[in-house]
Amino acid sequence: MQIFGKCVAPALLVSFVLATGCSKGEFPTVPVTGQILCEGQPVPHAMIYFEPLRSGDSAIVGKAGFATADENGKFVLGTFGLKDGAVTGKHRDRVDPPVPGKNPPGWECPCEMNSNVDVNEVEVVDGEENDFAINLKKATRQSRRMIEDEDEGEGDD
Repeated sequence: MQIFGKCVAPALLVSFVLATGCSKGEFPTVPVTGQILCEGQPVPHAMIYFEPLRSGDSAIVGKAGFATADENGKFVLGTFGLKDGAVTGKHRDRVDPPVPGKNPPGWECPCEMNSNVDVNEVEVVDGEENDFAINLKKATRQSRRMIEDEDEGEGDD
């Protein structure tokens, strides 16, 4: 019985450390807001991702933040919870069109939206106002073709 108790305590401690290793405490967040724009016009209902970038020799960068823009293209980012912001540091942001079925009828955007393509890099800084204008590039024929090819390949198994 004594051996069992000596083994369980260290195992529980290791489990606790592993479970909390990437918690919000290790990667504090700060508020991040912004607006997604295409040719100066708001892009409603688009999805935006802020993916932390590695800095220096660190292999750990934190968790990506996510938001869905409102009808005016404005967003409030969330990482560990709804609208809690993003981890501090440099991020690359990416934008996707609305989830099918969630966009209003006739929704269109002439700009490039693809979660595999970086829009730009931003830096989230503690103690500063982190409000970003995300200006999308106008889609080219080639970029539209790449997205269409990806969409056609999704259902193939």
